[in-house]
Amino acid sequence: MALAQLLFAGMNVCTRLSARDLPWPEIAAVRFLVGAIIAILVARRSRSPLLVRDRRSAWRRSGYGTLAAVCAFYALGSSRIALGDVATLGATAPIFVALLSRPLLSEPVDGWVSIAVALGFAGVVAVVRPSFAVAVPVALIATLGAAFYALAMIWLRKMGPAESHEAVVLHFSLVALGTFLVLAVPVWHWPDWKSGLFLVGAGIGGGGAQIAMTRAYALHRAAPVTALSGLGVVLTYLFAIPALGDQPNPWQMAGSVLVIAAGVLLAVSSKPSPVVARAST
Repeated sequence: MALAQLLFAGMNVCTRLSARDLPWPEIAAVRFLVGAIIAILVARRSRSPLLVRDRRSAWRRSGYGTLAAVCAFYALGSSRIALGDVATLGATAPIFVALLSRPLLSEPVDGWVSIAVALGFAGVVAVVRPSFAVAVPVALIATLGAAFYALAMIWLRKMGPAESHEAVVLHFSLVALGTFLVLAVPVWHWPDWKSGLFLVGAGIGGGGAQIAMTRAYALHRAAPVTALSGLGVVLTYLFAIPALGDQPNPWQMAGSVLVIAAGVLLAVSSKPSPVVARAST
């Protein structure tokens, strides 16, 4: 999951850089095209099957994941909100995962969830506060994307470690690719070499991260694994400073700390899952 967050942070920066010249649906389409190619190549190397067994859960995972990607890439491509803020709002996903784990997965969730929710909400308010009027519409979409992301992870957890990780990623990548191609065709703009490099970077980062993240969720309970998404916030802020010239203000930093603290609290209060030992062998 740590590797996934490193790659996702690189994807975030490449997406924002390419969005200066290209429409966000086109960037997302290329990201999932490269992601599908990576899944196929990894599957061939490891001789893993590329067909999912639980098709119903796979379609639900891919559907929610695609909705999350639509929200995320819209926010990543918008200049009305800082890149690190998009990552921070996306990191509220552990809160949604924790809230949904009991009703959808029958996994125990401690009473610390209410405190984590309060911390996460305070963090969102702190992030959006400096540019409330401009950032709120985009912030709401980014937060909605986090909720869809949580639902996608819930269904990924339902699929379990028996599924081929490459098959799950390929299924999701193809569903998302088809969706974004429909959105991108009316606004398609052929990139120059510089934008093309950023597109490839976004695709490699997102595709590689998807493989690593799928493996992580198959091996452990949803809430503690998702809590590590806070690492992606830190890395995105760090990468955005030299790449985009972003300088986070105290409100943004405070909001990020609160959201990350909420995720860590969920991880600390969670009990180990026996599925780890079984899957690791």
